[in-house]
Amino acid sequence: ILGMEIAPPSETRQQIAEIERQSAEASNLQAVTTKTTNVHGDEMVVTTTSPHEQKTFASRTDWRVRAISSTNLHLRTNHFYVPPEGVKEDGYTYVMPKNVLKKFICIADLRTQICGYLFGISPPGNQMVKEIRCIVLVPQWGSYTFVKLPNQLPEHEYLKDMEPLGWMHTQPSELPQLHPQDVITHAKLLADNTSWDGEKTVIITSSFTPGSCSLSAYKLTPEGYKWGRTNRDREQAQHQGYLPTFYEKVPLILSDRFLGFFMVPDQGSWNYNFNGVKHYPTMKYGVTLGVPKEFYHEEHRQAHFLNFSEMENVRVDTPSVSEAAAGVAGEREDVFE
Repeated sequence: ILGMEIAPPSETRQQIAEIERQSAEASNLQAVTTKTTNVHGDEMVVTTTSPHEQKTFASRTDWRVRAISSTNLHLRTNHFYVPPEGVKEDGYTYVMPKNVLKKFICIADLRTQICGYLFGISPPGNQMVKEIRCIVLVPQWGSYTFVKLPNQLPEHEYLKDMEPLGWMHTQPSELPQLHPQDVITHAKLLADNTSWDGEKTVIITSSFTPGSCSLSAYKLTPEGYKWGRTNRDREQAQHQGYLPTFYEKVPLILSDRFLGFFMVPDQGSWNYNFNGVKHYPTMKYGVTLGVPKEFYHEEHRQAHFLNFSEMENVRVDTPSVSEAAAGVAGEREDVFE
């Protein structure tokens, strides 16, 4: 009447029922009493009635949940998707052996990126084809968007007869273009290492898509190299001036005609995500022939097991207050005798 808004009867009844339900819940609060003991041995009794104080916090980024999820990564190795790229007469074609690719996926994590250097050769009679024969896992720690690597490149007698072909990393989701951070990292590697040829070294990304993996290979253009060198600040959130013309897609082929192998650090582990304080850019390392351990292997996270053993020792070895007092009195008697 006279412009007044009148709610329909059904909506009014819903609002009344909601108010009554809230008042009923407020009147039926349950009090929860917990009894705990602090580090000084004092007992504390706490009574709570609000529900938010009775809930246990669970983080989505908890490493335990991700460790369980990573056990299913081997199922993704049954389905690889490589976007079709036409072979260019004046460009290189890269061939990836399936055995090292499957192992690389199985040792990865769904959210944290891992990375490896690529080394290979050209078959006799065809210098425009590059066969990837080796993936070298160096000490590293990563995040959702980048991987931190030492400045030193891997050196070994098995790599002397091979040429560097770039690097490969995983990423949690498929992107429509090459990430700007990858351009910066690749430009830094090209600028710091004269043995790397910008035309032969590529960036291979392995994206985790639902139930499968998607692979793409890129190489930098001269404009991309210049932009990457002038934007070496890894912490900036938004990369100004980034263009899709900074990179080109190159053809990638998966093959089971030949096998590849891995090289890992000869001392320690390759995964420093659980021990990042010991990783620094100027660190020295050696590599040896080996099979890399998976991301959540016990060798990478020894501190977790030290914490577990300390917790068990505290539970088993902690005496009561009366026992501790009796023990101290006994020791004093022994001393003064």
